[in-house]
Amino acid sequence: MTLANAHALFCGLKSAPSYLANLTIDDGVRKDLMDARRQIRATLKAAARTLVVEEKYWQVGTRFRDSWRARPSVITIKFMTQGSFAYGTLNVPAQVPHQEIDLDDGMYVPVEFLENGEPALAAKALFEFVETALLPLCSKNGWRVGKKENCVRVALWQGAHIDIPIYSIPRAKFEQLTEAMAKADWSDSFFSRQHMSKMNRLPSDQVMLARKDGTWVQSDPQQLHEWVEARKSRYGVVYLRLCRFFKGWRDFVWTKSPLSSLCIMRAVEMALNELDGFPSEERDDELIMKVAEVLPGYFSGKITNPVLTNLCLNEWEDRDRSVIVQAAKVLKEEMTSALQRTGDAERVVQKLQDRFGLRIPNRPDAVKIASKIESVQRSAPAIVAAPKIIASTSG
Repeated sequence: MTLANAHALFCGLKSAPSYLANLTIDDGVRKDLMDARRQIRATLKAAARTLVVEEKYWQVGTRFRDSWRARPSVITIKFMTQGSFAYGTLNVPAQVPHQEIDLDDGMYVPVEFLENGEPALAAKALFEFVETALLPLCSKNGWRVGKKENCVRVALWQGAHIDIPIYSIPRAKFEQLTEAMAKADWSDSFFSRQHMSKMNRLPSDQVMLARKDGTWVQSDPQQLHEWVEARKSRYGVVYLRLCRFFKGWRDFVWTKSPLSSLCIMRAVEMALNELDGFPSEERDDELIMKVAEVLPGYFSGKITNPVLTNLCLNEWEDRDRSVIVQAAKVLKEEMTSALQRTGDAERVVQKLQDRFGLRIPNRPDAVKIASKIESVQRSAPAIVAAPKIIASTSG
């Protein structure tokens, strides 16, 4: 038990929005995003017939480029939303217009692969296909469309955009998956993550991401989604809340930072893994403090990608690393001071707002202050005892 209990400020208020509520996009914005996603998907699906008939979309020097007879008669595009929107870690931007709501909607194109392991479709031409197909829709709705390094971006309104990464998957494997889903009486109009995980999952090394420069790279976002789901299963939904709190801290401190959301999520997992037990759902404030205590060390060292373990998530420039580590040290000090040493509800609120911004509610009445003797006598970590561990190959 800490001297101050500020859990309610983060997610326990009922009569006023908590920090978590202030981070959450409202229903109207979510509806508008879903409607925009629906229109974009429908437009691209309708335009897919041009992929079959126009030779420019196929790789040069292949039979698919040279003869329309070699191409499939129909190409059925599929979509799967990924990233923070799919994980449940999406936050309202702290600094609009510098930061935006980002919805990642992956477009999957089932197609034959060449002997060199690449899709028969040309990566660079697929960017052109998506951009060309969406131009009339964007013009009609007042949106803007343009290419990024790994996706096509549709800027919807100030503070929100949809990114469309483009993937190719083996046609034969995709047809097997679709047939299996149909036999099980599942809709094959979209990818079902649960069903893909259970059976006939597409091999990760056969999911290829198109890049604007015309190259293809192996990239399977489903692997990362499964990793997030495994952390949620292990630690509970408090894991997702902690990720959102620290993303909110980052976005308040910097308008733009090389500290990625995935790096934050990995660091939170590493910190929770050090606890002797599993995190409690009752003291998010204390858990934030405990994670903050180890962040400077993590950011100073190496944080590996949880899926592509040969990649480092914090290969920052020395200056960037110094800035990020220093900000983490300040967060650690202020969280410890607010919960362990302050003993005054108004000062607790002020310290938290200094680190997380005014989205921390100004509600000192919601902060519980214990006597220093009581806090020592009842001291207990914000964790619960770990159950007996049974050997498993999952997670």
